[in-house]
Amino acid sequence: MSTLQDKAGSCASSEAVREDFHPMEIIPFFRRFPPGPVRNVVYTFLFNILIGTAFWVVAMMDNPASRDFVVWLIYLLFSSVIGYTIHILFGLGNMSGLEDRVRGPWMTTAYYTLVSLSGVTLGSLGVSAMMHVGPPRMVVSAQWLATSAAVSLLISAILSIIFFGRARAAQAEAALQGERLRTERIEREAALANLRALQAQIEPHFLFNTLANVTSLIDPDPATAKRMLESFIRFLRVSLASTRTQETTLGRERELIASYLDVLQVRMRRRLRYRVDVPPDVESFAMPPMLLQPVVENAIAHGLEPKVEGGEVSVSARRDGDHVVIDVADTGVGFGAATRGGVGLTNLRQRLDALYGARARLEILENTPCGTRVRVKLPA
Repeated sequence: MSTLQDKAGSCASSEAVREDFHPMEIIPFFRRFPPGPVRNVVYTFLFNILIGTAFWVVAMMDNPASRDFVVWLIYLLFSSVIGYTIHILFGLGNMSGLEDRVRGPWMTTAYYTLVSLSGVTLGSLGVSAMMHVGPPRMVVSAQWLATSAAVSLLISAILSIIFFGRARAAQAEAALQGERLRTERIEREAALANLRALQAQIEPHFLFNTLANVTSLIDPDPATAKRMLESFIRFLRVSLASTRTQETTLGRERELIASYLDVLQVRMRRRLRYRVDVPPDVESFAMPPMLLQPVVENAIAHGLEPKVEGGEVSVSARRDGDHVVIDVADTGVGFGAATRGGVGLTNLRQRLDALYGARARLEILENTPCGTRVRVKLPA
């Protein structure tokens, strides 16, 4: 199936190249202007001047008397009429669908040669009629036949070279684009695989420490042990549900983060305070699961844990134009200490890049009055 699609894409690229190109595009300067009827008419005019001047120069080499300015004008007249005749014939071939039925290098070359020869013949006969030169005498003239053949072959060669060069470039670009898309798909699949591994994994020391804390609190403080166990159950329920989906909502992420912080608050007691503020208008915002937990873990481990008196973690979300902005701020030890190592944030940055590209952004800012603020901007 992919092979058929590649062939179809290659044919489509070739047809688009053949329809849009003009012989003047052999000069790089003229490739910068987009294709269009007006552009092509102007390009044909310039092309006619080049061809007429080229034949005039050849004529001067053979006959010095041809240096007369009037002779150059005659060559320009011939080249212009012939050039626009060929231009019209190619336009008719495109409009009638004849050009679309031409396939392969040999048929394409034959098509260009036939159209060019027809254009040279009709154009020459038209100019000869205007100049009152009898068509029969011109047709049987050996010089006219040789000139017509030379002009036809020259134009056909130029058209064929440009077409095949552009077609080859278009196919190379299509192959490069296909490879780029394949690479992006692999990166997305790798990101999803990493996500599934992250979702399926509960930090061992968090699990064991929580259960140990619950056990130690059962006798002296059963109410706190119950609260911690209920929060831990909520955390497990939400996090395990995330392993079965590739997308969650900001509302469910809020529940996950709140239950996670509630468990830690029981353990850290007064050293941890937290706020989770997700307005109703962004609760249904779709996002990758487990996106915020590594940021919150980073704020606890690198921001509050090293600080004797602890501090506060706040999670907030808001709409900002075509983005949803999520802030995870702490009042911990500060910007420098909180960003050492940076493995979790580096992984998050790579994950955002794989999922969203340039449409998402991760910023690490200083918090006021102290600590660190990690800002995640996701396309709405």
